[in-house]
Amino acid sequence: MLLNKANQLFQENKLKEAEFHFKAILNSNPENGEALFGLGRIALRLERYDAAVYLLQKACERMPHMLEPLHALADAFNGVNSPNDALTVLEYAKKLASHNPEPHYYLAQHYLTHGELDKAHTTFAHALSIGVYPVTAYILFELVQLGRFDKEHNYVSNLHHLLTQTSNLRLKMVCYYALANSYDALEDTEQAFNYFILANKLQRKLSEFNTKDLIPFYDEIIKYNTEEFIASADKKFTGNITPVFIIGMPRSGSTLLEQILASHSQFSSLGESTSISNNAVAFIEQKTGVAYPQCLAHLTPDLIKKARELYITTLKTASPIRPFIINKLPSNYQSLGLIYILFPNAKFINLSRNFNATAFSIFTNYFAENEPYFCSLPEFKLYHSVYEKLMSHWHSFKGMPIYDVSYEDLVSNPKEQLTQLLGFLNCHFEERCLAFYKQKTPVTTLSKHAIRQPINNAAIAKWERYKTPLLKLLEEN
Repeated sequence: MLLNKANQLFQENKLKEAEFHFKAILNSNPENGEALFGLGRIALRLERYDAAVYLLQKACERMPHMLEPLHALADAFNGVNSPNDALTVLEYAKKLASHNPEPHYYLAQHYLTHGELDKAHTTFAHALSIGVYPVTAYILFELVQLGRFDKEHNYVSNLHHLLTQTSNLRLKMVCYYALANSYDALEDTEQAFNYFILANKLQRKLSEFNTKDLIPFYDEIIKYNTEEFIASADKKFTGNITPVFIIGMPRSGSTLLEQILASHSQFSSLGESTSISNNAVAFIEQKTGVAYPQCLAHLTPDLIKKARELYITTLKTASPIRPFIINKLPSNYQSLGLIYILFPNAKFINLSRNFNATAFSIFTNYFAENEPYFCSLPEFKLYHSVYEKLMSHWHSFKGMPIYDVSYEDLVSNPKEQLTQLLGFLNCHFEERCLAFYKQKTPVTTLSKHAIRQPINNAAIAKWERYKTPLLKLLEEN
């Protein structure tokens, strides 16, 4: 009973309450593998990867034939920059359940993350051959994303067949996204757009809020991030590391820019780290007893120092540790004021892209999160407007170190744009930045397929093939 309650709390993202219940189980039964697994998953979600490795290893020892703890342990090893250990765990899981496509899927995802596209394709294809399972929808989706098909040999019939075999709304949605991208690649734009609509509508049903519900939150951010508050930053603060935040809208090219900069000899990256919100903000909220952003009015020098130390701990997980460490979570734009107070030496790169092109990319990509602006063009239009309003607020502070970059300019004139950007960061351009695609650095974002190619401008005008129906959807209420 207690275990069910703990798992339910975890699913609801009530991590503190879930942790309390899992620990209560371990107090009475220290060998309970499921409770250890639960605590390991909480550590993973909070990006406490060392603790996650320890807890999940113990969970796997106590549940030696369970796949979920093994897959979570692989994620934890990746979190501590031990991809070889992650690979060992995933290969073991595959041997443990060789007739189950799920461990093959996770192994293929590992290859994909690390740029081993041929191995990923082969492993996904083998997983598909095992039979029809719930994970089959995701396997087909990834095979479509890899794009190794043509009009004669493709996955359209597989996807239509799977749709007749499942009543699960999420699996149907994934199939719709895969069919849409299949028809897009096969140049049947009418069919493609129809399936994109089906996929978005189905995912919208799974969303539990509306974008307009966020407006009061954004207004509060503006209210509490005053000129006086920003001016209170300790300009004397210096550090051995300069935190660099790539911010903006999703699908604006943040992964591309991150990979380019991370190829520079002075840069490293955390990827899309949630440490600011999950650690620094959560700590301040806990200590003040006040939610963000109202808690900003209760900051003290001691709280600032301790919250800063939490993020420094995250910075030290980067591999290798270099003078500039990137965090490319786009939504960090919501916390620029707090970040600047914690790190007056931080740099912010605001990446923008043509609105219609961004909207099209949002509309045609599957985001695992059921947030309305990821699956509804009118909702995205509103989300984009509140982002622009908040960014205008940040830009109004003369001391805020924000550099604006256009995706279109970046891909059209990469060397010139990078030289100017690196100048803002007090660095010099290096040719190795343009060879980023040759690296095998892990990429877990939606761009993990495309990022292994040289810079190109192929995506700039892609939305125009769908211009008429896209603009019509954008105008709907």
